[in-house]
Amino acid sequence: MLARYLSPRLQFGHLVKNYRVMFEHGIKPQGVYLDVFGYIPPDEDFNPEHPATRADSMKARAQCFRWVRNNLGLVGTEAAADWVIPYVDFGSANPGRGRAIPVPLYQLVYHDAIVTPVGGSVGLLYGGVPSIGAGGQVNDEALAAVRRGANLHTRIGLLEMTNHEFLDKNFRKERTTFADGTTVTVDFDAGTVEIKPDVR
Repeated sequence: MLARYLSPRLQFGHLVKNYRVMFEHGIKPQGVYLDVFGYIPPDEDFNPEHPATRADSMKARAQCFRWVRNNLGLVGTEAAADWVIPYVDFGSANPGRGRAIPVPLYQLVYHDAIVTPVGGSVGLLYGGVPSIGAGGQVNDEALAAVRRGANLHTRIGLLEMTNHEFLDKNFRKERTTFADGTTVTVDFDAGTVEIKPDVR
C-alpha cells in the first residue's frame, strides 16, 4: 500500500532505493506490478515538511512507472485507471459482480492499449487475456479453460467489441459481439459459455 501510506513526494526515492539494493544482490526482475497505483485515487499530503497535491501524486506515480519501464521492463498496476494507460503494459481487471452490474466500457475503449488479464466467464465474455488466480488450482480443466480463452483472445483480442447486450431481465445472461462476427454468450446462473464460432 505504498500509494496510501507514503507521501507521494517520497515514493519514487524509496522505489529506486529498494530496487538498487536488489540489483546489488544480483536480483533483477523483468517487470514490476505497482499494486494500487492505478486504482486508488491520487492522494494529498498536508504535512508542511513534504506537501503534495493530487496532481503531485499522479506525477509521482507516473515517475515510478517510467523508472520501472526504463530499468526493468514490464509495468503493471491494479485495475489501471484511464490516466495510467500511457505508462503501463498490463493492469488487473476489476469486473466484479458486487452491487453494481458491470458493463465492458473499459474493454471497449482500451482493449488494444493495455493487456488486462481476467479469468473465467467474464474473461471470455470480454475477450480478455485468460488467467489463473494465484490461489487457483492448475489441473487439466483449468488449463483447458486457459487454452480456450487464449485461442479466443488470439482471434478477437485486437478487434473492436461491436455490441454488448443483456439477454434477461435479471442481467445474468449476456452476449458480446466482435468485429469479425464472433459472439460470446454467458449465462452466469447456468454456468455456461457459448462461443460462435467455437474455439478449443
